[in-house]
Amino acid sequence: MAFRTRAQAMLDVLLAALPDGEGEQLLRALRGDAVLAPLALNVLAHRELLSPEDMTDAEHLLVLAESLLQLVELAGGPGGAEEALRAQGPEVRDVIAAVLDSAHLDRAGLEELGQLADRALRAPAARISRARKRGRPAGKSGRKRRR
Repeated sequence: MAFRTRAQAMLDVLLAALPDGEGEQLLRALRGDAVLAPLALNVLAHRELLSPEDMTDAEHLLVLAESLLQLVELAGGPGGAEEALRAQGPEVRDVIAAVLDSAHLDRAGLEELGQLADRALRAPAARISRARKRGRPAGKSGRKRRR
């Protein structure tokens, strides 16, 4: 699914449209679907129909992976996604490593997420070193001259 947020919104509408709890039953049944489970879990969690305590560790990873994939989609391209990941701080590295090992079926999306995270977390150090080099006037060593 190229438009993850739209797919999740469609499941949310389905949940609301079906009568007498049928939508919730359907989404709970989709927890076992390899393709739709991450989206169904997100809808159930956002609607507070499924608490974190009611999810397995594997489901937590699916929700986290789906949320990060949607972040990339909503960030408006690689540059925005890198900035959003950079804003999470260095702790995001462990989170990315965990979701890369999840059972989420969008392996291509997760691979892209990993590459974006690698670039995002390398970029600040590169920028800092360039800023320091530019801050020093050309031709001066920074030491005071003795007369």
